[in-house]
Amino acid sequence: MEDFILSIFEKRDSKVGHPVMMRELAYNYFSNLNPKQQDQAYEAINSLIDKGFITHEDQNKNMECLRLTQLGYDNLYQNSRDVSDIEKMIMREFEKQNSRPGNVLAIKNLNFGLVQNLNPVEIERFEPAINNLIDKELITYEKNGLECIRLTERGYETLY
Repeated sequence: MEDFILSIFEKRDSKVGHPVMMRELAYNYFSNLNPKQQDQAYEAINSLIDKGFITHEDQNKNMECLRLTQLGYDNLYQNSRDVSDIEKMIMREFEKQNSRPGNVLAIKNLNFGLVQNLNPVEIERFEPAINNLIDKELITYEKNGLECIRLTERGYETLY
């Protein structure tokens, strides 16, 4: 049941401090559970609080919520892809287009495609991955009206 509670934060790509309202949990999630499961859900919340993964705030009944802590964030995204995996994903985007040296990928297209499938930790690793690919001379970065990355000759040779 703890995984179920944490999955709600994960579905929202929650970062440290992001809230989940208790009334939303009650109406959208717990109402579909039987009474025993509902009890287990509240026990799971207390366990996650005890572990330091979330906190409970009850400033006023309408604003009662759970918040993700740094420890919870680290636990939730512990299996995130590393920078080298994201580098491979970026290069795969060139491969999908059958790119040749000089072909480009618009950063806005990457943001609306590839980046949409990354969790918050992986999104933080996206820019370092781009920079590593530039340092390895596999791509170049350009901003001439259109922000893009361009496949180099070395990138082409590495890709295929």
